[in-house]
Amino acid sequence: MSRYWEYPIYLIPHGGGFASIVDPNTESCAEPTQMLVVYTESEVAVQFMSEFGMEDTPRMLFNDREFSWLLQSLRAPVFDVAFDPSPLGDKVGARWQVAVRELLATHLTADYSPWNYPVYAIAQGTGFVSIDAADSEGQPLTALGLFTSEGKANGYLQAAHESGELCTLANLDETRILLSALTDLIAAVALDPAVENDQRTAKHCFPLDTLLSKYLVREE
Repeated sequence: MSRYWEYPIYLIPHGGGFASIVDPNTESCAEPTQMLVVYTESEVAVQFMSEFGMEDTPRMLFNDREFSWLLQSLRAPVFDVAFDPSPLGDKVGARWQVAVRELLATHLTADYSPWNYPVYAIAQGTGFVSIDAADSEGQPLTALGLFTSEGKANGYLQAAHESGELCTLANLDETRILLSALTDLIAAVALDPAVENDQRTAKHCFPLDTLLSKYLVREE
């Protein structure tokens, strides 16, 4: 079966992790396996929690990157995922049951970006907002400013008393294209730079060559 869901999807918080149900086909085994519960509609997820007396709220996942990270963190005995289950007696009633390994290998796009999308660059004149920084040896370099929300980008412009046009980078591929085009001008990316006491600073700065070679890549 091909993937049918759209994001966001919903997990059920339970016991410090997320709810799962026993695979009825393995109940007679010494170590029965379990299936992570995933819902594609918030109302159904809330109904499930109400039926089983759970008082928390569903956890939302917004993209393949977040879903992949969650799946890779799963440990035995959870080996499968049950999408939209309607458990009744020994029936799971899932719209789709699939192995975690198959989900990761076939249905999710690997993305090792150190941020969630979209992110935003700010165009100014013939370039983009950037800040002066230093490498690990103290040598000066130029870092492109990337922002994780429109609010943070506009807040930067306001604090810097500058203007610019927000450029939305919706995914890994768009971000890689922009950064690759700027390799002669920048050596790093500053995430959510801010203006403090007329100084441009950023808590997180990533070397450009590391981003392009290790993180903004597609698995073959």
